[in-house]
Amino acid sequence: MIRQYSPHDIELWANCSGDRNSVHFDKAIARENGLKDIIAQGMLVLLDAKLMLSPYILTDSSINFYLKKPIFVHSDIEFSVRERGGKSFVTVADSDDPAEPCITASVLPQETADFKEGLVQFPINSDFIKNNIEAQIDLLKKSYPHIVDNWLLMDTLLFCLCFNMRKDDYFRRQAEKIAGHSGNIATYHVAHNIFVSKWLLERREVDFYSLSYSVGEKDIYINDDSAYSTFIINANEGDNVIYQSSIGCMTKAYSV
Repeated sequence: MIRQYSPHDIELWANCSGDRNSVHFDKAIARENGLKDIIAQGMLVLLDAKLMLSPYILTDSSINFYLKKPIFVHSDIEFSVRERGGKSFVTVADSDDPAEPCITASVLPQETADFKEGLVQFPINSDFIKNNIEAQIDLLKKSYPHIVDNWLLMDTLLFCLCFNMRKDDYFRRQAEKIAGHSGNIATYHVAHNIFVSKWLLERREVDFYSLSYSVGEKDIYINDDSAYSTFIINANEGDNVIYQSSIGCMTKAYSV
């Protein structure tokens, strides 16, 4: 599959997710960050990669994405899937430089979600879920009607809900961690690891209101002008984690 990402695609995803990072909209700021043009949101591109991988996710699995290079607006982007040794892989590459993938991904069997040592998690307020989940599902289904699998709907839904809920505090905290920042920062999505349970895959429908949710953050490293952290979202059915998303983000300071 080959596709391009247009400013309309970027705006559509921003409308759903709340991801309005300046490097997706402002060419001048993108160039100040060493980019030749504005770039598509990482989760927007990963949505297409996940759609390609979804037929290969049949049981308890981990899905591991690594974002190595940005996806520029209007570039021809090639998605390819292959299977090897009982594992499935996706490669996403710019057609102008196919030898250097922008994104790589793999699907591996995994029975339970990873234990995140040192992670402090906070329950998501049930009222927030009740008050926002239906409208968010309706928006996603209207904007992306091809999202039909339960795990992918949950993945997209929870990212959009949690990002909209916590983005201002998250970016403020990231800025405060960087001692040398001038008040201008850009945050990039660099990795995404997902656990999908067989429970979630086998359900014809999921009652999102009956589940419990939590979010957490963990710093990996911090220096004067950058910080790397993970943002974790869990969905539980009783005591069992049925879905887990761990999003790796790099935050860098830049000068105007």
